[in-house]
Amino acid sequence: MKKLIFFILLIAASTTSFAQYRWEVSGGLTSSSINIENADSNRGTGFYFNAGYGYVMGVRAKTSIVFSIEVLQRNSEIVSNIPTVLPADLKVLQVGFNPKFRYLFGRGKDRFRPFINVGPSFRINTNVELGGVDLESDQYEQLVIGGVYGVGFSQMIGEMFDIFFEAGAMNDFTDNLTDLDSKFFDIYARVGVRFRIYDARR
Repeated sequence: MKKLIFFILLIAASTTSFAQYRWEVSGGLTSSSINIENADSNRGTGFYFNAGYGYVMGVRAKTSIVFSIEVLQRNSEIVSNIPTVLPADLKVLQVGFNPKFRYLFGRGKDRFRPFINVGPSFRINTNVELGGVDLESDQYEQLVIGGVYGVGFSQMIGEMFDIFFEAGAMNDFTDNLTDLDSKFFDIYARVGVRFRIYDARR
């Protein structure tokens, strides 16, 4: 209920201030490795899905704040330094919220615009699998806080649509496994579509 009220107020503020707002949907791949205590790890491939609401500020539309809901899978192979422990794949499915600041280069009417993103991420571990076995909820942290840093470009298609590409990195500030230093670092690439609902300015 609180989220619904927040979005309604945000839309109202957008309309009264003549700002531009738009939705965006994107998807792509992640290449993840986990920095885990007393063990080495190899990268694994997962997926990254993102759906968000963007609030564009300023006449030249150079800055915006994007509120995104995200679903991602992060995979990494743990190679233990202890001979009695076999290597095991770690698979983590996370759902989260990523508010980010976006700066766009160029002018508001340019059809092609590079941009940069930066913002925190707040994710919930919904499923953690180690060596093909689902871990109990007390074996992994419920909330993982991290950061997202990306660069990309968007291309206007008509007056209402953009297509965009973004690549970047994600890292964790908190651990994934309980009582164990276990932070992911990811490289990601995603493509998406952005749809303007109000105002033709960019």
